[in-house]
Amino acid sequence: MLRGIPSFLAFFILTGGASAQTICVPPPQAPHPSRPVTGLNTPSLEPYDRVMQRLMERYHIPGAALAVAKDGRLVLSRGYGWADLRAKEPVQPGSLFRLASLTKPITAVAVLRLGEGLVLRGVYPNLNTFLSQKAFQIVQIRPYGGQIADPRLERITLRDLLQHSGGWHRGWAGDPMFRPTLSDIARAMQRPETLSSQELIGFMMSRPLQFAPGSRSAYSNLGYAVLGQVIEQLSGQSYQSYVRAMLQPAGIYSLRAGKTRLQDRLPGEVRYYDFPKAPLVRSVLDGSLVNRPYGEFYLEAHSANGGLVASAPDLVRFAVALEGLRPPALLSRETLAEMFRRPRLAQYEKTPRYYALGWWVRVPQPQALNPPPTRASGQGSSEPPTPAGQPPLVLTLPWEQLEWSHDGAFAGSRSLLLRLPGGVVLAALFNSRPWNDWSFIAELRRGLENATRAVQHWPDYNCF
Repeated sequence: MLRGIPSFLAFFILTGGASAQTICVPPPQAPHPSRPVTGLNTPSLEPYDRVMQRLMERYHIPGAALAVAKDGRLVLSRGYGWADLRAKEPVQPGSLFRLASLTKPITAVAVLRLGEGLVLRGVYPNLNTFLSQKAFQIVQIRPYGGQIADPRLERITLRDLLQHSGGWHRGWAGDPMFRPTLSDIARAMQRPETLSSQELIGFMMSRPLQFAPGSRSAYSNLGYAVLGQVIEQLSGQSYQSYVRAMLQPAGIYSLRAGKTRLQDRLPGEVRYYDFPKAPLVRSVLDGSLVNRPYGEFYLEAHSANGGLVASAPDLVRFAVALEGLRPPALLSRETLAEMFRRPRLAQYEKTPRYYALGWWVRVPQPQALNPPPTRASGQGSSEPPTPAGQPPLVLTLPWEQLEWSHDGAFAGSRSLLLRLPGGVVLAALFNSRPWNDWSFIAELRRGLENATRAVQHWPDYNCF
């Protein structure tokens, strides 16, 4: 008997602790089912299981993981299918997956956290001044050939990089981080395709920008690679070391930099699979024929824009810590407001969705109970029909009421981190990317939102 505690209370504590342990650490599943499911769940959250299993079946995905938090509590953590088909290793809730571009919000938080520290030390009077700092005054990289091709490069600010308005447009000039543009750069430099991010940045400094910095937003992997160099210069650490040190006080330990080759995958990391009948490619490492996830790109060059791996529960923990629901908070509330603020760019002036500082943000709109009939938008028009009498868009809400998210995609991997108003955070990770990718990611997002609405009762336990 516990000394000083009444017998009924002692029994409650002991049985309650055993119950919590049973919930958070379920017994192992029977070996080798056709599609194993591992980890934590309760009957009220079964809509999430149905979404994940249906999508994996429809899109031929071997393995996935899903974690869900409600009001700062981890209430679901599941592994689905196979981490390694040949070895018959099931995905575990804590299995590691490549994040791809889901790395970017982590990079953004690291930059803003460094900015907060510099403001506290008096280096900058406020965060906006820090975000207005010219990036290439911080980054010490020599341009390829010794000359900057476009003087506008020196006007690119940290804010520009965070909101993808630095001046590079991959739709017009290609993405230097990936083939075929990567191959062209390697040939021009007479180098193999295992170029580092510093070398790629240096080469792009010798080429003109596609638009004036700060004039528009165009998604740029290169811009976030530059931010990785900013983090290293300001912190005096490697990108991975700084990010890991930033996140570990919040209990996030799984996050680290991934590797290109299959034989170099990390302990606990899943194996990645291309879609059925996908072609083999020449490896960036040695020219041998390989599956695309293990040689179509050089992952080590993508550290700050797409090179991290992590578990689904740790991604949810990251979002929860960002909101300050679990101490220590990663950023101040004032910085969070700036992070999710609508950019001052013409393309986002009247849209419910925009790219802020490291996140896609959507302003929820009121739903009409009885939508009015729509007017046709005209012969040959590419614009969607406009509902007659449609109310004006809601353009501004406090950041707590916004939906924010980021997804990521490489050959062999797909990821999504989604924070919904109402205190729900979801992280879904997959070890394959379907050929019809945009259909898949839209269906995933819609399915998770519908599953959230279908939950009638949220568990009150916390498995963080």
